[in-house]
Amino acid sequence: MEFRTVVEKAEFLNPMTNEIETVDVEVRFDLLTGKPSRIITKPLPFSTEPELPDFSNEWCPFCEENIYKVGCRDVKVAKGELMKRGEAILMANISPYARNSLVVRLSKAHYIPIGEFRPELFTDAFLLTQEYMAKLEPDFVSVTMNYMKSAGSSLTHPHIQVLVTEVLMDYQGRVRDCAEKFYSENNANFWKVFWENAENLRIFEGAWKWYAPFSPRGFEHVSAFMTKGFEEIDEEDFSELSEGIVKVLKYYGEKGYNAFNFGLFASFRTEEYLASQFDIVARSVMDKYYWNDIFAITKVYDETYSNRLPEETAEELKKYFS
Repeated sequence: MEFRTVVEKAEFLNPMTNEIETVDVEVRFDLLTGKPSRIITKPLPFSTEPELPDFSNEWCPFCEENIYKVGCRDVKVAKGELMKRGEAILMANISPYARNSLVVRLSKAHYIPIGEFRPELFTDAFLLTQEYMAKLEPDFVSVTMNYMKSAGSSLTHPHIQVLVTEVLMDYQGRVRDCAEKFYSENNANFWKVFWENAENLRIFEGAWKWYAPFSPRGFEHVSAFMTKGFEEIDEEDFSELSEGIVKVLKYYGEKGYNAFNFGLFASFRTEEYLASQFDIVARSVMDKYYWNDIFAITKVYDETYSNRLPEETAEELKKYFS
């Protein structure tokens, strides 16, 4: 397993100091797919005291007084019903992205500060998704979350998206294909081999193994995996995953972030060559005049970047999992 890095040195004359400065740009390559990402260690231009809107004034389809009136019903599996567990409510997505495209409202609360999410909100949402998927039995399951408009969300109210598609999203397809190739060539699961060789990137080992990816795909990128398929992940496993998510979000909050994306990609049934893979990244701080951290090299050329070394992220996060 090759931890491949190319370092490019950028030089410029800084007129403020009248000195030539040198900045290292690390290009790292994803250990499984070979996809490159860039690490540019410089401060991010976000506000440390963001000005948030008054969320209480927003009309919201996911709030209690509206959701039972306007929440779209899934007709294929849920037979026109809203599936519920705890505060989680599963419904069809009014803007579908796949054959089965769902939304799960996480909480009754319309707004939750990033450091104040409760694990059971995620656990109930994951279990509700699993209940739905047990009736469908797809090949793969995708669960994503966008929190705050600066992370691409159209609504403030916490919710996740669930997708089942005949055509995997680009990176998912590459992960599946590369993992299958790795297994056929090495007779071993990629993620197990990675864990044995990535001591300085490890954060915590439980049922889920938490780490900072060698080639990050966003700010403060954190990942976790387990080798069970989605149908075999039990309530205790989902609870541990949810507790980990809350710990990462607390870390994000203390770093000054208030927005994030996550994704859980898993085969429905356990496959020897795959793992259920969770990824979470911090996003631009939601502010009155927020900036977007997705620009041309990412949107047009699919080249991801990060502002910090993943080894630093891993070291800092360990105390949150202790």
